[in-house]
Amino acid sequence: MLSRKCILCEENGKENKTQFLLSRRLLSMLYRRVPVTKWIQGYHWKYIFSDTSAGLTMGIFNVPQGMAYSVLASLTPVYGLYASFFPPLLYFFFGSSRHISIGVFSITCLMVGQARLAILPDNVNGTHATEYKGMTDLTPVDVIIALAFVTGTVQIVLWILHLSFLSAYLSDSVVSGLTFGAAVHAFIAQIPSILGIKAKEGKTSGFLHIFSKLYGICIAIPSTNVATVILSAGTMLFLLLCKHFIEPPLIRRKIPLPSELIALIVTTILSRFLHFHERFGVKIVSHVPVGLPAPSVPRFELAPYLIGYGVSIAVVAYVVTLSMGKLFARKHKYQIDNDQEMLALGLTSFISSFFSVFPTSTSLSRSLINENAGAKTQVSGLISACAILCVILFIAPVLESLPNCVLSSIVAVALLSLLKKIAEVPYLWKFSKTDVIAWVATALGTFCWDIIEGLACGVVVALMTIIIRTQRPTISQLGRIGEHKFRCKATYTLAVSTEAPVIRFDAPVIFTNTELLKSSIRSTMERELNGDNENTDVKWRGVIVDCRSWTHTDAMGVEAVKEINEEMLNKKVLLIFAKLNSAIRIQYARAGLFKHLRESQFCPSLEDALTVAKMLQSDSQAFFQYEKHDSVGVL
Repeated sequence: MLSRKCILCEENGKENKTQFLLSRRLLSMLYRRVPVTKWIQGYHWKYIFSDTSAGLTMGIFNVPQGMAYSVLASLTPVYGLYASFFPPLLYFFFGSSRHISIGVFSITCLMVGQARLAILPDNVNGTHATEYKGMTDLTPVDVIIALAFVTGTVQIVLWILHLSFLSAYLSDSVVSGLTFGAAVHAFIAQIPSILGIKAKEGKTSGFLHIFSKLYGICIAIPSTNVATVILSAGTMLFLLLCKHFIEPPLIRRKIPLPSELIALIVTTILSRFLHFHERFGVKIVSHVPVGLPAPSVPRFELAPYLIGYGVSIAVVAYVVTLSMGKLFARKHKYQIDNDQEMLALGLTSFISSFFSVFPTSTSLSRSLINENAGAKTQVSGLISACAILCVILFIAPVLESLPNCVLSSIVAVALLSLLKKIAEVPYLWKFSKTDVIAWVATALGTFCWDIIEGLACGVVVALMTIIIRTQRPTISQLGRIGEHKFRCKATYTLAVSTEAPVIRFDAPVIFTNTELLKSSIRSTMERELNGDNENTDVKWRGVIVDCRSWTHTDAMGVEAVKEINEEMLNKKVLLIFAKLNSAIRIQYARAGLFKHLRESQFCPSLEDALTVAKMLQSDSQAFFQYEKHDSVGVL
């Protein structure tokens, strides 16, 4: 009986231990995938005032930006309010950054607008139904909901497959060129509303369709509404004066000025009491629904037509979010989880797609405002979402008198900062012409076609520049400066020639540049032989190759080293490889290259390589005999 009890107790103990370990794993997974469950336990209530203040400030900025950027996404303003409520609320639970503001963002709104217009031309007002590819009763809202669903799904798949590293292929120059090209499209799209005209519908997609839009605007200019132009000009002038003269001194004192909100309130009041719409024909927002939208299922049949846009928006949104998240994390000394950010964005877009929300991202301006206002945790985002909820539930009907041209003017002024990115080109040209090529290719692709084509052009050109750099790397002959420093002789006039020529090949030796490596070694040796008239009786010479940039190689790279080594040995020249890393040496060993290379041909430093070269040139016979017993300065 006693033994049976012991066995039962032992089995119960193992079962309890298994359950304990399982519960700990589940708890750890919960803490990582829903970070709020962990950090909220240690929340300092002394932060509540700072978070509340920052959240309310961010909410104030969110109202005009949400409504204006919704126009940028080719939708009615109320959808911008929805996009300013649901995503921040969801990010509060899943995000790992304490300071970024999720919601409407100019670049992603531009991309959403382009996707929406590609599916449904801009001849509907956001609610009117039409047909596309046999799908009837299709509205622009259906398109953006499906796009949010696709974007979220793509981000979740990227998280599952751990493919977030793919965002590294979007260089800053590509993103900048994409932003500029998209901003041009968006700015042109605001002109009809700013002038109060109805542009003639023309070509909405394809090569150079932007000129068709410009033509439609030009022929409609005679019907310009003067009152709308005056209102637009006044709004833009006010915003520019605020941004260039009033806001800078206030920002230095950390006092945010919601100039967009001021313009929105003032013009709404004037429009309501002066009857702009009835008396002057100024178009207004008109009906703004009260309350949250009812949940709806996305039109899944649209997904195949939106996958390209979804992938591009997913990657751009992640790049922007991660960049801002890392910026604040470094500044405030905390960690963010790169993979979790991808999951957070994916879940935010996926869940929000059931509530009439278009794809969102991190706003650069609001994130900075949030941080400057004193935000300490994600609670500020929750407060901001609550502020937007109050607007949706109680204040939205007041905005019915808001002139559409005011929202377009707010967008136009915001786009000016993106259009200024063209000023980066002269700066980049001074030191990185390949970045300029990628920038111009992306901007032209976006300008002439659309965002997807522009992004594809940029990525392809950026990858081509990498290939070109490896194909035509920098090759320099080094000289000595002082005791232990070696520099390029062409750049440093103080660098003196060494006992043996030292060349640096600044690229991994791969199939694209093997011929260049061999020709550079040959030409170096020829110059050495032609210029050396004093040591005509020297039988063996050394050529040192600085291999610090050889991070990897391939089959042709290995074969090239073998071939040039044999060629030089036939000319009584010994190649000496300095600073070659262990990974490459292991590859050489596996390829059987050490059957053709001597151990003394590998040195850990240039000084050791010069010592080997001196020994070789002073007495080659003794050197090769001595090598059998010992080696000088090898790894």
